[in-house]
Amino acid sequence: MSRITLLVLAVSFSFQALAQDLSRQGFAGRFNLVKNEQGKVHVIKLKRATTRFSIMPFLNQIKSDLLANQNKFLKMTDSAKEAEIDSMLLDLGFDPYAKNEEGAEEAQKIKESLLNVKNIDVEATFAQLDKKDFWKEFEAKLHEAFLFIDPTVVANLEDPRFFYKRQVTYKVVLWALDQAKKRFSSIPVLNIASHVIVRVHDMMLEQRYFHHNMLLHYFEKIPEAELGMSKEEVDRAVSSIYEYRIDATGFLESNRAARDWLNYGMDNFYKMVRAGDNRMRTFEGFQGSKKINCAFTEVSEAGARKIYHLHMNGHQFSKKPALAYDYSAPNRVKRNRSLLNLAGIGLGFIKMPGFLKSSIDNFIKSFYVQQVRMEGALVGYFESTGDQAMIKNVYAQRANFYILE
Repeated sequence: MSRITLLVLAVSFSFQALAQDLSRQGFAGRFNLVKNEQGKVHVIKLKRATTRFSIMPFLNQIKSDLLANQNKFLKMTDSAKEAEIDSMLLDLGFDPYAKNEEGAEEAQKIKESLLNVKNIDVEATFAQLDKKDFWKEFEAKLHEAFLFIDPTVVANLEDPRFFYKRQVTYKVVLWALDQAKKRFSSIPVLNIASHVIVRVHDMMLEQRYFHHNMLLHYFEKIPEAELGMSKEEVDRAVSSIYEYRIDATGFLESNRAARDWLNYGMDNFYKMVRAGDNRMRTFEGFQGSKKINCAFTEVSEAGARKIYHLHMNGHQFSKKPALAYDYSAPNRVKRNRSLLNLAGIGLGFIKMPGFLKSSIDNFIKSFYVQQVRMEGALVGYFESTGDQAMIKNVYAQRANFYILE
């Protein structure tokens, strides 16, 4: 073997060792392995997590976003405002003037919502929302419900039905939505209150989803012994991750997980890996791309370096993979998600049938909710490369401040 070949191999091994060392540091910095009396890992906990939350910062953020957008639009002509929104819709794959395309009606309502933000009386609306007793009661009930499953716990290796208890939080949401109808008489104000109730609950759940995908990155890339775990412990942890994803009505699936607890998670994980590999082979835009981990791939597209999801589509009407990050336009994903969030809030001020509003809400969420959850695996990847700037960029576009950096 030549000296040059030996040198190349040495450098390659050195980079791999450094990446694994950085990954170990990232894992140890975020997760705490709790052992039982037999010295086996039985619970994995987050070292940094939102365990208590307040509604008011979220309400204040919504108010601030509305006012900031109004101030921005005041400095723009009507044609400039429309051009910016059209640019966002085109970037998301929609012709803002198309009539018959799938998703065209929803896209038009997003545009209408954003253009209508200037007409919202923000101060009057939030004065009516300022019912602190109601929000404090909702916070207390939801906090109590979340304590049924400690918010810091991301995996319980011994209890195959541990996360099924989370269904109690949905009952609190239903209670709050019913109470909101009694306490807010204005339809736009009720719409914002309902948005806040549902979104706060979703964001608290997303904290665990986000870190689950981060764990899957570590389990895929780092030998279990280097993480301080045995193979069986990792297998059980992955089963716990997938048990969290079972729907409330998934009784048969829950039983299946309990029967085959040692293999349940890894069976599902490898199905995910194979699906990602198949998409790498079959999607034209991924030819020659570099797979980052089980969830993401890096591509060169028209000379621009980008990262795409392997499992998440751009939205509910799209068959194309979702963009996770564009190095040539670092704020692109963050900007689109911010405008979509704003459009979701603004929908409450436009008259439309309830079923249509619900449909458009789901359409908007399809652009970023599942995508944000998956991007925990992207943070794990950038920790292995030591790229702190990119870690911050991923967190900046997460659209959920309850997920702590």
